[in-house]
Formats: sequence, C-alpha cells, structure tokens
Amino acid sequence: MKNTIKLTALALFSISSLMVNAQTRDNAGLQGDAGAVSGFFETVNPVNYPAGAGGWWHLLDVRHSNTVNNYAMQFAGSFFNQELYFRKTNNNAGQPWQKVVMESDGKVGIGKTPEYNFDVAGTGRVEGQGWFSYGNTGMGGYSWTNAALTTNSIEIVNNHGTVTNSSPTLAFHRYGSGGPQFRLAADGSNVLYLESAGANSSRNPVPYGGGPNSYFAKLYIDADLTAMGNVGIGTSTPNEKLAVNGKIRAKEIKVEATNWPDYVFEKKYQIASLGELEKYIKTNKHLPEMPSATEVESNGVELGDLVKKLLKNQEELTLHLIAQQKTIKALEEKIISQQSLKAKSKRR
Repeated sequence: MKNTIKLTALALFSISSLMVNAQTRDNAGLQGDAGAVSGFFETVNPVNYPAGAGGWWHLLDVRHSNTVNNYAMQFAGSFFNQELYFRKTNNNAGQPWQKVVMESDGKVGIGKTPEYNFDVAGTGRVEGQGWFSYGNTGMGGYSWTNAALTTNSIEIVNNHGTVTNSSPTLAFHRYGSGGPQFRLAADGSNVLYLESAGANSSRNPVPYGGGPNSYFAKLYIDADLTAMGNVGIGTSTPNEKLAVNGKIRAKEIKVEATNWPDYVFEKKYQIASLGELEKYIKTNKHLPEMPSATEVESNGVELGDLVKKLLKNQEELTLHLIAQQKTIKALEEKIISQQSLKAKSKRR
C-alpha cells in the first residue's frame, strides 16, 4: 500500500510539473492514435469511466511516449466523494476499473467501501506464511518450521518434503502443552487419511504413527471418477461401501430386506421331510441354503440374507415340531383308548 501511494504521488508530481490546468475529455478510453495524451482531465459526461459513473469526474491519464501505444495507467475519481479508481488499459478502452479506498478513519477497502479495517470484495491470495489472530485464538498456515504460533490456534500445514511426511497435509492442531490433535491428509494414492491423537508437547505435531502419541486411527476412502467410493476403517483396500477390519459395537443395527420367508406358512408351501433334511445334512454338513464354513471364511456373510435363511429354516423346523406334536398327541390318545379298553375287558 505504501509503495502504491509513493508511485501515485510521483506520477502526480511528474504530470503536474508539465500541466497544471485540467482539460476536458469525456472518453477515458480514448486511444493514443485517436489523439489521447497524458494529463489531467475533467468531464460531466463520463464514458469508459468506472461502472455507474455520472456527473463530474476527474481523470489522470499517464501514457507512453509513443502516441500510438495504447497501454496507459489511469486514475479516476468523482468530484463528490473520496473514492479512487485505478486501471491499466492494456490496449482495451473498456478495461474494468479497480476501486481502492482508504477512509478517513483508517479503513482500507479494495473493490468496495470498507466496513472493516481491511475489506476486500472479490478473491484474494497471500503468498508466504500468514497468521490471523484475535486474542488467544488464531488461524493460519506455515511451512512447519519457524512459525510464530498462537495458543489455541488452528494450523493449516503443507509439510511436503519434510521428515515427518512426504504428503501434503491439512492439520488442525491446538498449539500449547496438552493440546489434542486432528489431521486430515492425502498421500497421492487416492487414499484419504483421517488421523487424531491425544495430548502432545508444545509445538510438536505428532508424525504419522510415531512420536509420544502413536495411537492414530486411519480412515481410508477409496474412490474414482465413476464410483461413489468405498470406505475402509482399519483397511486400505475396501471392496465394499464400508469395510471394517476390527470389531464394531452398536446399540442397534437395522438391515433392510425383501421377500421375508412368511411364505413358509402358506398352505401351498411344500416342506421337505425330516428324512430328506437328514440326508442333505449328512451329505453337505450344513443346513439347506446356508453357506458352508469354507464359504463364510472366504467371503463372509450377508447379514440380511443370512437372517432370512436362518428364519426360513427355523420356520420349517417349527412346522415339523407342530406336526410331530400332533402325531405325539394322536399316539397318546390312542394309547389311552387302548388302556381303557383293556381295563374294561379285565372287569368282565
């Protein structure tokens, strides 16, 4: 900002030494080969001035010594406010203007009237280490070493090429003794790592899997341009939407399923006899439709499908039990009837 002010002052001094009185020129986009010259100008009919310009305006036009060269530096401002506009024409009469504003209260605005000490309308970029803080809370980015950190800060780190990790890293780190850590990282292999660690010493984010807190949990997300992506916890090669290498604990798991085996209780359903069931078990060493031990070890089980098959077998066994109970009851009644006849014959 200081350099800009110095250059502006120098340009103003140079032009004023040649031309003191302002001339009239309506078109700020007038080009050198059409008669445009360097100087101070005023107009009440502004053309190719900043957007929305109307009424009286000033123009400072600094042009090349070659009159047909149309690369000029221009400053413009209205008679009625303190706003200043700047542009390089770059051989374009309609080149957009940039507004640079510094209010009397010290507020600076780029592209707008400032509401804050520094107010920018549009995109911005800062190269080099930067840090923003308010009291004891801050946010910024740095190159891992020699950064002026703030207690309770959030750091955005790119530690490419350091001994800690060769991959770009987005790290959230509470600076200060005892601060927990959270880190989101990518290593260029389409794997996203989500890592966290407990308390650590001041100004020493833990390297991946090392340091005083090596209890990192990794979340792998494997995706390509055509798939939604698979998620792995504890495994870097998830082949399903969610693959977990370890134990899962939950209060409730809901599995959606269709074709639930209520059809077993329909009158038309043909249930296999116990003799057929016995023959199948002797041959296959497992219940019908159930996977074998080898298949389960190799491929696991589909929970919804497994529950359906277990329920189907249970319902079929229930029907066998009901049938057996009817047979048993009929036999009991037959025995009682025979015993009654036998007792009567003895009394005769």
